Amino acid sequence: MHFQSCLMSVLAAGSAMAHMYLKDPISLENKDNPNTLPAHIDYTPTAPITQAQYPCKGYTSLLGTSEAASVKTYAPGQQASLSIGGTASHNGGSCQLSLSYDKGKTFTVIKSWIGNCPTASGGTFDFTIPSDAPEADEVVFAWTWVNKSGNREYYMSCAVVSIKGTSKREVSDIPKRATVAFAGRPQVFQANLGGEYCTKEGVDTVFPNPGPDVENTSTTPGPPTLCATGADAPVGDAGSSGSGSGSGSSSGSGSASGSSSAAQEPEPSTTASAAGTTASLGGVFLTTNLGGTPTTLATATSVAAVPTTPVAVPTSSAAAGGSATASASAPANSGAVQGQQTGPCTQEGAWSCIDGANFQRCASGQWSAVIAMAAGTKCTVGVSDNLQMGRRRDRVNRRSAGAWGW
Repeated sequence: MHFQSCLMSVLAAGSAMAHMYLKDPISLENKDNPNTLPAHIDYTPTAPITQAQYPCKGYTSLLGTSEAASVKTYAPGQQASLSIGGTASHNGGSCQLSLSYDKGKTFTVIKSWIGNCPTASGGTFDFTIPSDAPEADEVVFAWTWVNKSGNREYYMSCAVVSIKGTSKREVSDIPKRATVAFAGRPQVFQANLGGEYCTKEGVDTVFPNPGPDVENTSTTPGPPTLCATGADAPVGDAGSSGSGSGSGSSSGSGSASGSSSAAQEPEPSTTASAAGTTASLGGVFLTTNLGGTPTTLATATSVAAVPTTPVAVPTSSAAAGGSATASASAPANSGAVQGQQTGPCTQEGAWSCIDGANFQRCASGQWSAVIAMAAGTKCTVGVSDNLQMGRRRDRVNRRSAGAWGW
């Protein structure tokens, strides 16, 4: 009997170490986290989470205590890396990195990896903190993973970090390509938790809304499925459970509305060119060659990638002690629009503004689905290499180098 008890203990310990976890920055309640109290050590940091444990295995309840003190500081625009620990990668899969400023109510994706994440040894993965990421002292840094092989599971490791200061790089060097505003990035993908999305065995999950910063090294990509029907989830699908739960207020003190009355006529704001990545108010089209077949990973606009419930994100004024918030929401247009383009196209990268309120793009030889402009913006009707867009507030111009100037 004693032998059986010991054997069960060994097997349980082996199982607990059979997956992966966020090693750097070190996750909450990990034994190597200097802020963890000995009585609260999580001895199964590599285990997948359950629906009841979302988010962060329930450890967001520690925020505001000494056990959730920041373990690392990043600067907006900083290039950095994270590392994964553990012993069983389940042949990799797909991962995301996201940030939460509202104590885990919402998580904004800043990087997606499709395929080979994690590696057999865990691995180190590069990412960039968005240059407009709000500054705060208590930011939840979340690494999520849907494994390629084995049981259909969902993994989530979270650390608490600070985002403040200025990157060592010159501001003029951040970035060298078009970016998407932080508030316009998608919410973290969730799957296999009893919600809307499930994942397939043996494929690297292609996130419906991966965000603008994607690293794809997969040779066996595949979409998630809609759990209720088993059908493939459509590209650009914002979903419900897959887009986070609800919307929370910022962690800054006080509250204020960031909205203002709209002018009657929008000002010219952004030009998205066929030669480069799409603009922040236009669309994020991530076209890549997956297994020899050109595939468009995302055809939703950067603002459309936000869930239909507005997500509050603290602005720089909130980080400085103020309380302003910003929100954005604009669903993609799922219906037919008179005058829309259909079928194959030959002018790769060209834009088609249909009626001022909807647009498409020629990507991988096909016209994309019709996508609605963000609320308060419109485009100039016609097909051209440049999509002329206007908004009601703030002038934005795209520089030739690809950076944004306000």
